Amino acid sequence: MSVKSSNGRAKSPARSTSDSRRADASAGAPADSPEKVRNVVLVGHSGAGKTMLVEALLAATGVISRMGSIEDGTTVSDTEPSEVHQQRSVVLSVAPLMVDGIKVNLLDTPGYGDFTGELRAGLRGADAALFVVSAIEGIDAATTALWAECDQVGMPRAVVISRLDHPRANFEATVAECQRSFGDSVVPAYLPVRTGDASTGLLGLLSQTVSDYSAGSPVPQVRQAGTEEVTASESARGTLIEGIISESEDETLMDRYLGGEEIDVDALVSDLETAVARGTFFPVLATSAETGLGVAELLEMLTRAFPSPLERSLPQVTGLAGEPVPPLACDPAGPLAGEVVRTTIDPFLGRVCLVRVFSGTLREDSAVHVSGRGLAERGHEDHDSDERLTHLYSPAGSSLRPVPYCVAGGHLRHRQAGQCRNRRHRVSQGGAAAGGFVGHAGAADARCGGSGNPQRRGRPCEVPGEGCSR
Repeated sequence: MSVKSSNGRAKSPARSTSDSRRADASAGAPADSPEKVRNVVLVGHSGAGKTMLVEALLAATGVISRMGSIEDGTTVSDTEPSEVHQQRSVVLSVAPLMVDGIKVNLLDTPGYGDFTGELRAGLRGADAALFVVSAIEGIDAATTALWAECDQVGMPRAVVISRLDHPRANFEATVAECQRSFGDSVVPAYLPVRTGDASTGLLGLLSQTVSDYSAGSPVPQVRQAGTEEVTASESARGTLIEGIISESEDETLMDRYLGGEEIDVDALVSDLETAVARGTFFPVLATSAETGLGVAELLEMLTRAFPSPLERSLPQVTGLAGEPVPPLACDPAGPLAGEVVRTTIDPFLGRVCLVRVFSGTLREDSAVHVSGRGLAERGHEDHDSDERLTHLYSPAGSSLRPVPYCVAGGHLRHRQAGQCRNRRHRVSQGGAAAGGFVGHAGAADARCGGSGNPQRRGRPCEVPGEGCSR
């Protein structure tokens, strides 16, 4: 769902429908309710493996029939000539997938420091962050600083150690580096199982089962861990269980565990998911995009542990004149309130914007009010305008799929035509926190294009009606 472009131009629908790898269009269908949405941003140093991890997840869920290649310029995320030439992401890209009825919007961000603005846009559009760390190159200072920013706003996070298929990959050393950089709450949930020098499976520390990926399929063969594997993982399992129990709301669990009682695995998994959603515990997963290692476990974590928009806080709201109003709710039936995250120019569609919707449902032919206040220090003059949206699209990389609506929590693109005059409310510019997009609950990422200010990044987009925008 991204508009990938280094020159400010977006791909048009006419040019984005010829992808022969496209296998399943269901991921582009709009979600019916916020609880069926997960908005996850992938962050990390350039070369950590974010784009190829997105490819592996899309292929595993049938969104594409086979993985693309960065070298060949055939990935879903990186489609612009500048990205193909440089072989790295340049702008924000969004790729949706479906897992057990849950729509996961993956926001792939550039890792190079020159494109920090695209990274910030991705963080504003997400409810959780997936930190991708290379098992070869480790962590850079910028990634450590970004973790601290996410910690300040309480954004749920997990760590994925990637590129485990590489001969120089060192999972244990990378985990130790993550704990030094991110803190002791970063704990592995799986350990690699090696056959010779290759990682061919994952040992689940809670379930004590092994997912065998040696056949090369993203769907592993699952077996019980052997005696030697259980013995070797006892210390790591104890550390994980103690970390989960320390975050549990059941204060008796620690005494029972220290007293030798075997804690029910389902209870531990439930507490783990709750702690991750609250942003107080950070599991470490192991993956290889090339071999498919860990893809199934990562998909399970994205849908079960990461929060829906309903579980995230909404921003403070005011009326157009700054007067206090009732707070927004994550309700598709409520007033539409959102923020333009990103704007590009398409030669056929006009201005195309990525919008975060906090509440309500964005529909075709909607009348909206666009208001920008309090950004003079960034070079954006205050403005208010009424506009009518025409076509809505659900993007997957550079591809556009028409959709009739987008509920709170979803992602789409739309363009505008004409103007209308109606009752107006605005989303206040206050309340933003470093590194995040305030008001994740009920948020939707939408794209809009048409008439309006081309510099509308970070500006509110509202719909006439009761209530207000951020």
